Amino acid sequence: MKKRQKQLLYMFLGSALLLGAPERVVAEEAEAKVAEAEFNLDEYVVTASRMPTKVSETAANVTVIGRKEIEQKNLSTISEALTQAGVIVKTEGGSAGEESSIILNGDNRVVVLVDGRKINGEQRTSFSKSGYNLNELPNMNSVEKIEVVRGAASSLYGSNGVGGVINIITRKGAEPSSTVSTEFGSWGARRYSLQSSGKSGDTGYIFTFERQTQDNYEYKDPSTGKVVTMDNSDFSREKASVRIDKELGEGKTLTFYFNHLDEDANQTITKPGFVLYSPNASRHTIQNNVSLAYRWQQGENVTNNLQIYRNHSNFLWDRYKYNTYSSWYRTEADGIEWNQTRRLSDRHTLLGGFDWRNTQVDSKIYDAIPTGYDGKKIRNLGLFLEDRWAFDSLWTLTTGFRKDDSSEYDGASTVRLSLNRKVNDSTNAYLSWGQVYRGPDAVDLFLPDGSYYLSNPNLKPEKGDTVTLGINTTLSGGTAIQANVFSTHLKDALGTKVYSYASGMQMWQPYNIAEQKKQGFDLSITQPLAKHWDMTAGYSYLKVKEKNDDSGLGYQLDIANSNPNFYRLGFLYHNDAWNVNVMGRGATGRSLEAFTSRQYWVLDVAASYQIKPNIKVYAKVYNLTNRAYETTYAKDTAYLSDGSMAAGALPMSSRQFVFGVEGRM
Repeated sequence: MKKRQKQLLYMFLGSALLLGAPERVVAEEAEAKVAEAEFNLDEYVVTASRMPTKVSETAANVTVIGRKEIEQKNLSTISEALTQAGVIVKTEGGSAGEESSIILNGDNRVVVLVDGRKINGEQRTSFSKSGYNLNELPNMNSVEKIEVVRGAASSLYGSNGVGGVINIITRKGAEPSSTVSTEFGSWGARRYSLQSSGKSGDTGYIFTFERQTQDNYEYKDPSTGKVVTMDNSDFSREKASVRIDKELGEGKTLTFYFNHLDEDANQTITKPGFVLYSPNASRHTIQNNVSLAYRWQQGENVTNNLQIYRNHSNFLWDRYKYNTYSSWYRTEADGIEWNQTRRLSDRHTLLGGFDWRNTQVDSKIYDAIPTGYDGKKIRNLGLFLEDRWAFDSLWTLTTGFRKDDSSEYDGASTVRLSLNRKVNDSTNAYLSWGQVYRGPDAVDLFLPDGSYYLSNPNLKPEKGDTVTLGINTTLSGGTAIQANVFSTHLKDALGTKVYSYASGMQMWQPYNIAEQKKQGFDLSITQPLAKHWDMTAGYSYLKVKEKNDDSGLGYQLDIANSNPNFYRLGFLYHNDAWNVNVMGRGATGRSLEAFTSRQYWVLDVAASYQIKPNIKVYAKVYNLTNRAYETTYAKDTAYLSDGSMAAGALPMSSRQFVFGVEGRM
């Protein structure tokens, strides 16, 4: 973004925040259109402050993906839902079985929650070390809504709260109903799902099951233009979940939740020609997560939330057949979370609480020199307090403080300050600043020297701060706009050094980069075009620079930035039995050191038709124009067999067709 453009943007947002805009009377016709907007300023969200808060009083860029949108657009996965909402999702290849992670405010250090329970693991699941994989999250039949909050979140949620928070809120059982669906498509893709829910007296329940399989996917080779099959990329995945809600009376509710995942996937890692190409590699993942939550009121002004949980994950990766060169990781995380919201007055609310988590991790890596660790534990206790105070009907100041104490690395104290200005009934502007941190994961902390890994006992947590200035507004005519600029500065950012030797062997070692800076801008617009038409558009800009003390070169641009300029444009047609969704997205300004092209453009189309009140058919086409592109670059994967480096190791899939039928009873 040019300097002059930045100055104008800051002036615009700053004026809205400090001076306010004139009050306007919105016509009744415009108010009716606002209800169809992508976000609603009167809607309540819980993720940004751990308490129900109106969007107009939340000092953050918040996106809500509700149940209506999920069904209208026939969204099948968390990844697809986030992509449709303008969130950047990075995938380590084109198969639906590949691992993927989220980018918020230019950062993959994102807290991921299910019903407020943190699911980020202490052991890596991907090249991003994100501690989660979107494919492991609940299936969409069990999701009520997804809240996406961009910006600093460490003062409430601790480690990983650099780019923001994703909270997946599951559905409650209501009136008796059952839904059965089947889906099939390109490359032998098949999906079968069942959802059944009901309520008896004061007890509601919902059960979901899903099985998904796919054969080897295809990608388009950018050098030849030919569509190529990626061998050894097939997978099968089963998911199941149960939620039971018991109303105990007098504002008391008890919720039991359990979800299960069993996945078998083959994984080549890279396409042929690269040193990590593994035509026989496979992985097997089992997850069993269980939680019990109790919510109760103390009078009218005090609300308590208590949750205990266990997250279990067992991950086995084989590079070759017969369990040779294998990696095995097991994680058992036990946690307790409690918070209390105390409404002191109409304008003053306090929230405080703690979260305690004790994780046992085990790892075995069967290589030329077997390595690993047994029974290692990472314990963390976090105490937090947040004070939300409205000066008057327009200004709200929120201050937050959190203290984390870890058993394996230096603890952290993080502070957050935010100021929100309600300009009028349809506009709010905000300024927020927050400290952030992220600790090393178990692999970095415990894995000893081996045939491809070098330990580093001097690792430190990443620490820094981020500032965000933004505005949410709905204009006359129903145009809804969200815009924010942000800047993040991290010290001791974690990275990986790769040592290559003449023999072709490589060694990986974690280390702390000196500093990392990120600056960006995000704009989202929703416009009702006509009675049955809606448009969404968005643009984001991201600049990432890193300074490595070892190089002596000062700040250098991060070539792994896959979306320096990211664009999206979508149209939704909804009328009686028809829903048609068209979404285009793309990026420019990418490095040719990391990617095969400086830009990419992808078009996805979905359409559904309600044959009968209880039967729906739908069709979807991903990558309609059959483009060759990649969304992820990792230096580990960029080495060719001859030791040189090249781009394009992790290609995304070519055009794919999907057809489905859904029946309700």
